[in-house]
Amino acid sequence: MSSNTEVLSHWSTLIEDFNTSPQAFYERVAAAVKRRQIPNAKLETITFKETHLLSAKREYLCIRCKNDFYFAVCAAPFGTGFFVSYWLLQPPAGCLAQLFAPFPVLSLIARAMVKPWTYYRADTLSMFQTATHQAIMEVFDALVKGGTIKALPDAEKKPVMKEFFATA
Repeated sequence: MSSNTEVLSHWSTLIEDFNTSPQAFYERVAAAVKRRQIPNAKLETITFKETHLLSAKREYLCIRCKNDFYFAVCAAPFGTGFFVSYWLLQPPAGCLAQLFAPFPVLSLIARAMVKPWTYYRADTLSMFQTATHQAIMEVFDALVKGGTIKALPDAEKKPVMKEFFATA
């Protein structure tokens, strides 16, 4: 993930006493996303370094909405359980915004010119997150119905959103 990538939301859980391959989990999530026919959604696997340049890589399922936002979904065994997380990310705004990055006010103006926050953009982000999150919850629900895992408590189903519209 680029250091200029903005985190918009995050969610994670650990499923105790469960194990599957990350690829099998990603296939189930991809099928659930495809069923929702999310406009302009593209699915692919991507890799990120675990820590530094020479560290191991970890594979993620990437779900893109146009070029504005994307989910990086991680699934992996962790101890006696299985860890699932996602990051809803916004890629860097582009060359103009990066050129002015050292200057906070100019950077803010450049980002507003390149990709301004409009009601349409905010609604698109909200629906993309809702549809993708529901697809991931559908996979969990199927595992619960199959008796494979216990149901997640409601508190563990909620993503943590960045405050976009906080007032000063």
